[in-house]
Amino acid sequence: MPIAVALLVLATAGAWLPLRSGRAAPAQAAPLLRVGVYENPPKIYTDADGRPAGLFVELLGAIAREEGWRLAYERCDWEDCLQRLQAGQLDLMPDVAYSPERDQRFDFHAVPVTYSWSQLFRHPGIAIGAMPDLAHRRVALLRGSVQARALHDVLGGLQVPWTPVETDSFAAAFEAVRDGHADVAAANNFFGRRTARSYGLLETPVMFNPATLYYAAARGRRAHELARIDHWIARWRNQPQSPYFRAMSRALAPAPITVRPRWLLPTLAGAAGLILALAGFSLMLRWRVRRATAEADKARAQLEQVLDASPVVLFLMHQQGEQLVIDWVSSNCARLYGYDPAQMMQPGWWHSRVHADDLPTLEPALAHLRAHPSLTRDYRLLDGRGATRHLHEELRTLATAPGAPLRVVGTWADLSEAKAHAAELSFVAHHDALTGLPNRLLLQLFLCDAVAAGGELAVLVLDLDRLRGINDTLGHALGDQALRAAARRLQGLLPASGFLARLGGDEFALVLPAGGVPVATLAQEMLEAFARPLLAPMHPMVITASIGIALHPRDGADADTLLRHAELALYEAKRQGPGRQQFYEAALSAGAEQRLAVESGLRLAMAQRQFRLHYQPQLDLRDGTLVGVEALVRWQHPQWGLVGPARFIPVAEEAGLIDEVGLWVLMEACRQLRAWDAAGLHIPAISVNCSVRQLDADRLPAQVAAVLAATGLAAQRLEMEITESTLMRDPERAIAALLALQAQGVRLAIDDFGTGHSSLAYLKRLPVTRLKIDRAFVSGIGNDPNDEQICRTVIELARNLRLQTLAEGVEHAHEAEFLRNEGCDLAQGFHYARPLPPEALAAWLAAHRAEAAV
Repeated sequence: MPIAVALLVLATAGAWLPLRSGRAAPAQAAPLLRVGVYENPPKIYTDADGRPAGLFVELLGAIAREEGWRLAYERCDWEDCLQRLQAGQLDLMPDVAYSPERDQRFDFHAVPVTYSWSQLFRHPGIAIGAMPDLAHRRVALLRGSVQARALHDVLGGLQVPWTPVETDSFAAAFEAVRDGHADVAAANNFFGRRTARSYGLLETPVMFNPATLYYAAARGRRAHELARIDHWIARWRNQPQSPYFRAMSRALAPAPITVRPRWLLPTLAGAAGLILALAGFSLMLRWRVRRATAEADKARAQLEQVLDASPVVLFLMHQQGEQLVIDWVSSNCARLYGYDPAQMMQPGWWHSRVHADDLPTLEPALAHLRAHPSLTRDYRLLDGRGATRHLHEELRTLATAPGAPLRVVGTWADLSEAKAHAAELSFVAHHDALTGLPNRLLLQLFLCDAVAAGGELAVLVLDLDRLRGINDTLGHALGDQALRAAARRLQGLLPASGFLARLGGDEFALVLPAGGVPVATLAQEMLEAFARPLLAPMHPMVITASIGIALHPRDGADADTLLRHAELALYEAKRQGPGRQQFYEAALSAGAEQRLAVESGLRLAMAQRQFRLHYQPQLDLRDGTLVGVEALVRWQHPQWGLVGPARFIPVAEEAGLIDEVGLWVLMEACRQLRAWDAAGLHIPAISVNCSVRQLDADRLPAQVAAVLAATGLAAQRLEMEITESTLMRDPERAIAALLALQAQGVRLAIDDFGTGHSSLAYLKRLPVTRLKIDRAFVSGIGNDPNDEQICRTVIELARNLRLQTLAEGVEHAHEAEFLRNEGCDLAQGFHYARPLPPEALAAWLAAHRAEAAV
């Protein structure tokens, strides 16, 4: 008999355990791709059940379903994965950062999956603010990673002594800092920001090695699969509800709380087994009461211990007429829900405690269980303290004699915490973290519903005109306070039926149904509200606003069109000056849509490698020898052709994209100069332009040092050009950044000198080596005596300050002759050569040197 009971318990427990089953293998014709998996959560990792997971796994799985591929994942460490990929033992490797060295070993698709950068994470007792702070520090690194190579190059270039601590994973690197074996850990921002706090580590402001992330294949292999990956990523990135955005959302979301604990089913299985064991013991009591009493008491005690500790409430019921009556409730009900089991067994108790809104929706349990063996349902219950709890209830019928009343075993599991977490995630996904307002996604949903409902409504897009000035001069912390204050001010003016959202940056959107205050009147009230200081009395600065307005159905029949037309109207309002409102008109579309097209194209240009550099020679006016080249960026647009910087650089600065473009120009220019060196084509130096947004003493010097270290270029061969107007926006900030660059050995020049409003007091403090005479003055030589006198004055000023002069835009021989006679040192312009792509410059230089040798 004990053996039979044991078998009964095991069989019952097995019925509760989750079953694993696999689908039949796909047809042999479907290609099988071997994919490497290493530990780099949340992008790619092995979950608690031993299955591949993460952004890259989820996205590749979605593509495989579309293409009919079979995927076979193989575990390996990072270095081992790359070696196996190169040897052809793997077909694809997810989450590979592009680098020129890897481009020689592997093939990448064109459209990156996402972007990443490297960041340092510190022990709480250590202060790290910049690369030099790593002096004599122990830095934990993933062996063979891009972080390891970048830090070796950067810190070696800065001559900072440090000690690398190599590990086999980012997690091991964080553990090394936590356990005192290292001071700082380097990791990618995805992994670090998700897990640093769990190891007790803090983020540092030191970021380096920006990277684009791809799937990689061995060189010359899997070109078709990479092309299909490109196809789906490019397609899904334009679809907000696509697998791409769902995978990105899950990768960027905080680590979820498990809805159902792992031990829940085993615990239920054990509890059910013990209940059945107890029933078996009761049967044995009829024949062997005296011998089994001790064993039954022991089993009962064990069962009560399990039930008392279980997070799941068990109960037994039987059919009584047309009702189910509770016979028994596990004692943990009092601990979990605040009810004594005796209370639950009172007639009508369940109906009195179910939430009033849920009771009408619940199917009568008895009627359902007469036709089905089980019933599962979720509903809300008021606990003994009056709080609302979300319950998951499962009811199963027990075997009875034919025609006998039903007997039912039931369980309650509390879903309240999981529901709260899901609601929190939903709020985060649909609301702006800074202001708490709905974000663009929730605005789209609301506007779609409002349009579908019909009727007239207005869409207003409001932009804060001077917020960028606060961020640049007073810091982002004060800028964030201003944004929160602006949100509160708009909420105070919003009608009860209106909808307010933050689109991002310094833009807000409002949806107003017809029938209230006229739209123009409300828009004017908003503009007047921003005439008062936002942060008074803390700061008296006034941030004006501009508003663009589109009306439904006149200006658009769908949400996307209305938003786009409201933004076009906003651009026109801003063009007319701050503090204005503008209704959409069809005539606005042409220019504003072109600017929007440029901005949208720029966001893809970097990922699709559409930028090109052309190089214009700089010559010594005395003997015509080449002293260097200036790198000038061009945009090779797939439809527009080669686009000059005047058309897209201002848009890139306004859209906040200039940092990424500028860093690419710097890296590509230095790389090209080293490539010319390797080809035996010696060009002494290269000049790179620096925008106002790049001129940051905390960031630009570190970026330049990292680029020089990565390319192996001597700092003395790099010249950074800064316009005069850029320098005078914030002279002290500019001087700090330039001094840091000078300390590295980088040469500095003032571009377009004489066109701005320089102060000689600042000019003598600037660590520059060269003044560039603007082409506007050079073009007047021979035609305008005033331009000629300005050229003489700049040359004489530079000579007295012991600076070189370089004339830009020299197009004619008489201009070069005048400048040479006046003592100008260097020149560049069409008279010598137009800006040329790298191959054409090499041909020009060969011809120039051959001509000079004659």
